[in-house]
Amino acid sequence: MHNKQDKICKTDNSVDKCACGRTIPQRHNSTIKNKQCPRCTILNLTSGDAEAVANGLKKIRKSAPKSAKSRAMSNADLWFSRYIRIKYAFRIQDGSVFCRCIVNPGIIKLAQNMDNGHCFSREFKATRYCEDNCRPQNRSSNRFSGEADHYKFIENLTSEIGEERFAKVDELRKSVGEDNELFYRAQATKYRKLVNALVKQHKINKWW
Repeated sequence: MHNKQDKICKTDNSVDKCACGRTIPQRHNSTIKNKQCPRCTILNLTSGDAEAVANGLKKIRKSAPKSAKSRAMSNADLWFSRYIRIKYAFRIQDGSVFCRCIVNPGIIKLAQNMDNGHCFSREFKATRYCEDNCRPQNRSSNRFSGEADHYKFIENLTSEIGEERFAKVDELRKSVGEDNELFYRAQATKYRKLVNALVKQHKINKWW
């Protein structure tokens, strides 16, 4: 039976390969040479602590290349975000797009300094690309908001689109939305075309 120490591999003299056989990533423009792969480094640093090892390996997996579906989803999110910030802009002047925050209307910034805020989180697939669920939102409010900001979002959005339309969004989020590469590719194409049309119509200077 192997003990915990057997799972921790020692380094060899190879610069490119770890003793376990994995490739050793090297820092760009650094004279410091790593002697182990990330996994074995974690194992050695944690001295066999199973929980710490598991947490460390999770971090490594998160840094792994995205799947085709994830890349398609990120691209769709990008174009949809641009579309919302342009379509629901507070003002477009001299090619610049200015957005007013849905939560804090007193905050007006350039579109590139604002987020596309979702009233109901993007975890709800059915409303991820629903226009009535999204409006420009100040970054700090969108990324670090609490319940107060969420309820303010609901209040201001309901005031804008009406209770009937908001109720439809609330109901839609409870359904099962699509979650596949082809769907995300279609969304990216759809909103890229819409964005390009708005850019041409309003003579917008692209910030991306």
